Amino acid sequence: MLQKIILKCSFVGEERASYNWGSIMHGLLMELLPIEIVEILHVSRLNPYSQYVIPLSENELEWHIGIWDNDISDIMTKIILPLTHFNINHKGITLDVTSVIREIKSEEDFLAQFFAVDTPCRRYRLEFLTPCTHKSRGEYTLFPSTRLILQNLLMRFSAYSNSFSLEDDEILDHLEAYTKIVHYSLRTATFHLKDAGITGYIGRVILSIRGPEQLARLCGMLLSFAEYAGVGIKTSLGMGGCNVIQEHYRSK
Repeated sequence: MLQKIILKCSFVGEERASYNWGSIMHGLLMELLPIEIVEILHVSRLNPYSQYVIPLSENELEWHIGIWDNDISDIMTKIILPLTHFNINHKGITLDVTSVIREIKSEEDFLAQFFAVDTPCRRYRLEFLTPCTHKSRGEYTLFPSTRLILQNLLMRFSAYSNSFSLEDDEILDHLEAYTKIVHYSLRTATFHLKDAGITGYIGRVILSIRGPEQLARLCGMLLSFAEYAGVGIKTSLGMGGCNVIQEHYRSK
């Protein structure tokens, strides 16, 4: 089961909403979850959720949460959905929840969007809404590559899926060979975590997929999974928030 939850919130005060609040919201989430679940998450190699903050105005924001694990989804939704307000002690403000959007998809319905359609989409726009980066050769990357994006999503989807096991270098090699960044509009951006800052990129890229139809279906599915799992490192802390849009060629 895949879930996306968006809480629109407003607050009063001189503070200004920022995507850097993602780390604060992660702390809030840890306070709300049962201690036994928090302990499991602390030792997990891969957190089964992502979350990030999008400022809408000076005193409004959206809190986006993606959940991609059946075992934890019920626990998280029972805590998140009833929220009407919550305190951000670090900022000295109270966030009032003004609306809640929830989207639920089974694994079967999610896969059908790509493997049950007549013609696969071969062009995807990825909008990186919060700073995104990958750790490569001991350093943070300032520019995305198809391999790093797909490798990250392969790992996450394999951890989620009951139907696919995709952590295979040969699969990744094929996907990389037929997928290309054909357009980008990016800038560097720094995400602040306590006393440290991680510099990555924010903006959008357009990816084009060539090759066999089944490969295009698989690649499109993986890229779209980013809306739930995020992309890159520290997606549970507010980084790598991503919106994915299919782009279809128009006949002239």
